[in-house]
Amino acid sequence: MTARFRLVQYMPDPFAGTKVTVGALVEAHGRVELVRAPALPGPNCVGSRSAWVTMQLVLDSLAGCSELDVRSGEVSSLAGLTVPHAIPDGVDDPVAWVESFILPQKGPKEQDSKDTAHRQKRETMGFRFFEQWHVAQFVRRKFGAEDVPVRSCNDELPQVKHPITHYVSGASELLLMEPIVGTRAKLTDDLKGLSESFLAYRSLFEMANTSQKPTFIVYVLTGGYQGALTTAHEVLKGAAHQVINVDDPSQRVPFLQRIMAVGRTGGGQGALGLH
Repeated sequence: MTARFRLVQYMPDPFAGTKVTVGALVEAHGRVELVRAPALPGPNCVGSRSAWVTMQLVLDSLAGCSELDVRSGEVSSLAGLTVPHAIPDGVDDPVAWVESFILPQKGPKEQDSKDTAHRQKRETMGFRFFEQWHVAQFVRRKFGAEDVPVRSCNDELPQVKHPITHYVSGASELLLMEPIVGTRAKLTDDLKGLSESFLAYRSLFEMANTSQKPTFIVYVLTGGYQGALTTAHEVLKGAAHQVINVDDPSQRVPFLQRIMAVGRTGGGQGALGLH
């Protein structure tokens, strides 16, 4: 059976009629799969945060499609599907082919600079959250691999690309915390990067000579997009100890209380306690 695909086109403003390609439904090997565009537009590109959240909900709905012949507009009046297109017979991985050669892409230099800028913005937004809830005095910035006292310099150390954004150092606990912006267009990529980073740090701590127990935490600034939490739990399973929705008071309050409790035992000391 010939593999096929249909482009998913989102209309942020139905009156203007502008269409933005945000993904594709791919039919191959007896199943249908949704592929999101590598270069999904951000909130500013589609006009507003609410329009961006709607776009994400549309894609989430299409992810449950079991057949390619869904009617255009059936899932949402703001989502259109093109007519089916055949994928060349010689393509071994139709999903990867559509993702790489059909859907919108970003250049590597542009992506590198934007990712760096986003990391800086993420750090600022996260620390602003701590300031807003009056716990910033306990929170430090940038915990790097060089801050972990390993047993031997001869060990082959895991590769860590970036420092952990925020941390709280206590007498016996170390909270290692990363903020996630739920409305980020490349949310899944961010989470995959954090998962790799956390797993590398966890391996590093297994070699460490320290009396502090590390806890890896991701705190999610949802921006109204609750689907970000589901994605975070799925991607970070096995990497993060906790995924916290700080927009939910029942999760935010215990998180803030733990920061204060751990921070107060630290005595203002930034270095890890050694055995």
